[in-house]
Amino acid sequence: MGIALTIPQQWSATLLFQVGQVGSNSNLLATPDNVIQHVKFPGFVDQVLQSQKLPTGVSVSGRSDVIKKTLTASLEKGSSLIKMSVRGNTPEQAEENLAAAFQLLQSEHALLLTPSVTKYKKNLEDATASLARAQDEKKKILESVNKAGISDNTQRKFYDSIVLTSMLTLNDSEMRILRDQINSLDEVLSPYRTFNTKMVTSVYVPVDAVSTGKGIALVSGVLLGWLIAAILALLTDNELLAAARAALDSPNEIV
Repeated sequence: MGIALTIPQQWSATLLFQVGQVGSNSNLLATPDNVIQHVKFPGFVDQVLQSQKLPTGVSVSGRSDVIKKTLTASLEKGSSLIKMSVRGNTPEQAEENLAAAFQLLQSEHALLLTPSVTKYKKNLEDATASLARAQDEKKKILESVNKAGISDNTQRKFYDSIVLTSMLTLNDSEMRILRDQINSLDEVLSPYRTFNTKMVTSVYVPVDAVSTGKGIALVSGVLLGWLIAAILALLTDNELLAAARAALDSPNEIV
């Protein structure tokens, strides 16, 4: 019981998160398996400790040791969500430890997301600018159509009408393609389609502390107590000692 009471209490913090994606869930920033292995990698744990200004050496800090031993991630059964958990010596510490680990992972994934978002935004700007130029061109064509309509030269009017109609058709086709491209890029850049790795639940820390081996210590203490009691009883009870000796000697007599 004395050993059990000296073991410090720990609390476990847990959250669920979704790996970020670009455009669709078939284009993830990283596969869930890779994310899980990355979280479990000792180098990642050391980065978490450094972000909290905690020592990374072996057995130099109680809080560091708790994070190293308990930070883990696993795929939530029946979904693509990942569960991350870690312990702390207080509920607040457990929450801080988990928040630091998730923020580090989120920052790493943001670096993977940024180039794709930058490319799509640049394409959207180019398509929007091209559409504006095509709209200006259409205005000029329509002005030319109006001018051709008031011309006195019938042959010239007919020729200009054919050319301008063809230009107007091509212009409308170009604008239609550009609008489709803009709509597609808008959809890709939608926060429902493209986003960084994000929490889908808040950090959860139970009110009660988790077991840290106190049960084992108590059971071991009880067994040790029984053993000591048996030895003391054997040594202090002459009749019991004589019976034990007789039991040990009886096999030799039978032989």
